[in-house]
Amino acid sequence: MGLENDLAADNLIDFSFYQLIEIFAKKYNFDLEDFDKCSMDDSLFCFESNPLIHFPTSDIEKISIKTEKLSPKVEMIVNFLGLQGANGPLPGTLLSEIAYESYNQDTIRKTYLDFFNHHLIALLYSIWRKYKYYIRFQSDLSDNFSQRILSLIGVNRHHLNTIDINWGKLLFYVGVIQSNVRTADVLAKIIRHYFDLTDISINEYERQLVGIDKEQQNRLGTRNMVLGDSFVIGKVITSFTNKFRININGLDTECFHQFLPSGKKFTELKEIMKFLLKDQLPYDLCLGLQPQVQSNFVLGSNESGFLGWSTLLNANSEQQVKMKQVIITGQA
Repeated sequence: MGLENDLAADNLIDFSFYQLIEIFAKKYNFDLEDFDKCSMDDSLFCFESNPLIHFPTSDIEKISIKTEKLSPKVEMIVNFLGLQGANGPLPGTLLSEIAYESYNQDTIRKTYLDFFNHHLIALLYSIWRKYKYYIRFQSDLSDNFSQRILSLIGVNRHHLNTIDINWGKLLFYVGVIQSNVRTADVLAKIIRHYFDLTDISINEYERQLVGIDKEQQNRLGTRNMVLGDSFVIGKVITSFTNKFRININGLDTECFHQFLPSGKKFTELKEIMKFLLKDQLPYDLCLGLQPQVQSNFVLGSNESGFLGWSTLLNANSEQQVKMKQVIITGQA
């Protein structure tokens, strides 16, 4: 059905009131988030209640599209929730008088009552839409409900525009993130959901070399160490307390390249870990390819191996070489 200047009830019988509001708002790019707070002059819609006393066949009696001050105006006559008409709460004699006046083009009292009808109907629509998140949702998370949900995890509009994270992917885990639970299983599930991965795990207590402060290093002639108790040779010590490793396996070639330090997913993963971790612990990233993926190195091709990350030199051209894993160390 085309959107004509005047639409009668016969053409609107298959449409509900709420459906038509969404259609017109989308057509004219009208924001419905604060619809009930919008004045009649600034609103795209002007609601009127049908003053006639009869049995309506649809929610909408008539729609007229007019242009006022170079902007469209959708005037909608509805058959419900009005101070006048068949369902009006006013005394029957008064309703009959208003219906008779409207029939004879005398609309003084009708116009006065429609001022209140407009705000009542706009409020009704806002109440209906309030809990319809699937309707309110915007891909850029500009809707009020998404903003309030993200505020529970400390994300505001500034973060949406400056941090390279698809926040819409994290909406599913807002409750978990807000609870500050950061176990290995929780982190793995969030990363799996965000990147649509199938095989991911996190190894805790990975080996790490930690530098020893100069003041704490063993020195001859200084009584700062006890042999057999705190004596350490060298400038580093092995630790298994802080570092962990993220294992992502079963990747195809394209996805594998995206998780390399030059790829987009690698940047997103670093931002997600920075946001999720309460303490910025160091971690390694281990990328595993699918068993059938072969390593091909072609000079001048951006789709082949990357030197230092995924390049294998094979002296025997008849023998296939398969690369199982690549470990990117030192992420924090």
